Amino acid sequence: MRLIVKNRPLKTTHSFEYTFDNRHVKLSISKNSILLPVFDENQNRQIGFLLDGPTGIIADLLVHTAKGAVGEIIEDTYSTALLFPVQLPFLTKDQVKEIPPLEETELYEEIVRKYKHQIKRADYIRYDEKESIMIQTYNSTSLWFINEDSTFMVGEEEIIARKGENRLIWVAKDSFTAVNKNGKIFSTSDLFSIRKARKTFHNILDVPLALIFSSLGEVFTSI
Repeated sequence: MRLIVKNRPLKTTHSFEYTFDNRHVKLSISKNSILLPVFDENQNRQIGFLLDGPTGIIADLLVHTAKGAVGEIIEDTYSTALLFPVQLPFLTKDQVKEIPPLEETELYEEIVRKYKHQIKRADYIRYDEKESIMIQTYNSTSLWFINEDSTFMVGEEEIIARKGENRLIWVAKDSFTAVNKNGKIFSTSDLFSIRKARKTFHNILDVPLALIFSSLGEVFTSI
């Protein structure tokens, strides 16, 4: 698969916020941000958008247990991001407008090429996927998978996943923590366990987007 951007830009008409159905994540997009369609050149089919403009994410990846809160709240701002799939609930006709083609698109092509190197599997991207959303951010780099009851974030230094109100898995530099549906906490700083946990998550990332959350569900079921 070769990702390309096409010079058919949209521009946001105003700043807005969107809270996902799982209530864990709020996305903010700024006025005058540029959206360019991203195509799978082999299929000649649009698969998503490249967003250029300040984009904020606030994610409540925190669950409460009898021993206190576990996890963290992430607040970050990104300069560019890839958004999948094409049908995104936070992009409606009254939020964007078509604008004339841009004079320079080489920069955008370069950004997409860098994203392509970070995405391991082409079949992450489902053309008709509506229930799961993938956001790949650039500068700083993070990968988000969001659906109706789960949030899964792979950052440069940590991996954290929340399902519903109670379940959490958190792999940091020097620790692995999990909270099951009953609020029971499992935690370790054993390096072997941390490496094993990281390997498990990266193995999950080697399956198609449609299977990401079912695989993640299996991980949560095991704790």
